[in-house]
Amino acid sequence: MKRRLLLVEDDEIFLRPLQRSLEVAGYDVIVASSGEDAIDVLKRDDADLMLTDKRLPGMDGVELVRRVKAEHPDLATIVMTAYGTIESAVEAVRLGAADYLVKPFEVAELLIVVRNAIELSELRAASHAALRRNQERFTLKNVLARSAAMHEVFDLLRSVAELDTTVLIYGETGVGKELLARSVHFSGARREKPFVAVNCAAIPAELFESELFGFRKGAFTSASETRRGHLQMANGGTLLLDEIGEMPLALQSKLLRVIEDKRVTSIGADRGVEVDVRFIATTNKDLQAEVERGAFRRDLFYRLAVMPIRVPPLRERPEDIPLLAQHFLEVSARRSKKAMRAIAAPAMQALSRYAWPGNVRELENVIERAVIVAKSDTISEVDRFLTGNGEHARVDLALPFRDAKARVVEEFERAYISGVLEAHGGKLTAAAKHADMDPKNFSEKLARYGLRKSAAPEAAEDSTTA
Repeated sequence: MKRRLLLVEDDEIFLRPLQRSLEVAGYDVIVASSGEDAIDVLKRDDADLMLTDKRLPGMDGVELVRRVKAEHPDLATIVMTAYGTIESAVEAVRLGAADYLVKPFEVAELLIVVRNAIELSELRAASHAALRRNQERFTLKNVLARSAAMHEVFDLLRSVAELDTTVLIYGETGVGKELLARSVHFSGARREKPFVAVNCAAIPAELFESELFGFRKGAFTSASETRRGHLQMANGGTLLLDEIGEMPLALQSKLLRVIEDKRVTSIGADRGVEVDVRFIATTNKDLQAEVERGAFRRDLFYRLAVMPIRVPPLRERPEDIPLLAQHFLEVSARRSKKAMRAIAAPAMQALSRYAWPGNVRELENVIERAVIVAKSDTISEVDRFLTGNGEHARVDLALPFRDAKARVVEEFERAYISGVLEAHGGKLTAAAKHADMDPKNFSEKLARYGLRKSAAPEAAEDSTTA
């Protein structure tokens, strides 16, 4: 698709060859002879870039940039100026113009500047779109949970989202610590600024310092260029130190100094630079135990744990399992391009009885596997995807939650059976077949949940009309 340029120039002698050069290069060119005309054009037409002369009748090019950037902030803009008015062109850049050209200039120079300005504008637009998607996706209101335990976690996170308080989120592997950290950032005052995640468990110890703090060119043998570290990249935003318990002990004192002083000194630099960073740390380790055995600095632990928040494992909140399972079903169905609708009651019961040693991440994987092998629009069997490490007998670890879990399962089963029956027009045999249940068993459950006053006669009637 051709890029459309708005060319604002009142000098016909200069305008026509410039327009032809841009059209030969493959651009669709719209022409305006004044700043006022350009503003009118942009009210009725879209453009990818505006190329304007500085000297125009009436409104000059600098004022035009000011007006256009106020009304069309994403429109790339270039100012053309004579040598004697470069200061004005620089002012236009300060107001938001992508670049300027000093007359006279070569066509090759023009095309390079135009192409670069459009590419930069598209990169910024893509970055803004990604930011908007993250702001919509990673907010606390989008984290799925029904349990009181998780809502207590949400309340704590909301209380610090708008603050710069350092947060330590801890819990077992797979409970969603990084998701919650992202949600804090994108729900808070720094949501428009960078979010940089550092996986402390994935960085080799010998590279950790350079990755986190950056380095200057020539600081060591392979330092062929200056590179910013994660701390500088996160300036103005949030730095997530994921699995902070894996950070080398030798670097913990240097990190502590950055948190306290808000200054970063790159490897090979003579002086530090100020950074404005909000810190969030996550861990699946007991950091207090790590402190006691000398594997983690006590002063860093207390500096990170200003607001410690424990995320409970999935086995402690079984009422969240049906909600999460249905969500993962929908996600996996879209990914696999399958028309999946539901999880059969026996399968949901198996999911709810399981202890989930891998927590939410394991549940997501199990549902995805079940969707991939499913032969109908309903998941009817999941037992073969559940590992021995969390088999049903071990759910006794969560005895205090058994009654709540049973109520949730029964509530789901009642709603599921009622919905299946309604979807099949009250035909018991068809509904039982859809749910992968024996009609007699299905009828007994109807009676149990009070969905039919006389289940057995209706079952017989249904069997003759289905």
